[in-house]
Amino acid sequence: MNSLLPRTVRKISACFAAMILAVVFSAQTQAVVIDFDDLTYVPIDPEFPSFGDFPLDNQYQSQGLLISNAYLLPYAEGDAIISGVNYLLAGASGSSMTLSFVGNLPTYVGMYLGGDPLGVLYTNVYGPSGFFASHEKEDSGWEYVFFESATGIAQIEISASQQHRVSGAIIDDLTYTYASVPEPSSFMLWAFAIIVLFRRRFGWVK
Repeated sequence: MNSLLPRTVRKISACFAAMILAVVFSAQTQAVVIDFDDLTYVPIDPEFPSFGDFPLDNQYQSQGLLISNAYLLPYAEGDAIISGVNYLLAGASGSSMTLSFVGNLPTYVGMYLGGDPLGVLYTNVYGPSGFFASHEKEDSGWEYVFFESATGIAQIEISASQQHRVSGAIIDDLTYTYASVPEPSSFMLWAFAIIVLFRRRFGWVK
């Protein structure tokens, strides 16, 4: 019985060590979800609200995102609502709505893409080395689109083939993820060190 005890403890400690290593050194995914509902739409003139009253630019810079040629708008009664109270409208003619990622680049970007496009709605995606993917949308209504790149996604441009006052494109629930290996926590490092010392104490590690 006594001879079995060290062997049992040895197996348990080995399993525990493997679990600690898996937790400490395994890759994890960090996700960011932007639904635009943390912002409050306030028209410049409440009696005559306009789509261009609330342009977005650096409101989400702390989350690694810059936006250009796009405007915050609240859902209206009767709209097909994706989530919450707000969505993002692609802006003025002649320019694309641009989502630019700063700092570390996400490896996955997804969003609900909707609206009533004039002609074809184009989505072009760029990585560190340039253009790598696109999507075309001709029908009205919402569609979930996503893009992936192991080297990172730097910019997404959305435009329509027939530009007018606005392109007709809208997005909601923008989601992007970063693949990263987290630094081991101090607790995990201490736990692993104790296991190693324990195994050395009983002669299980030579």
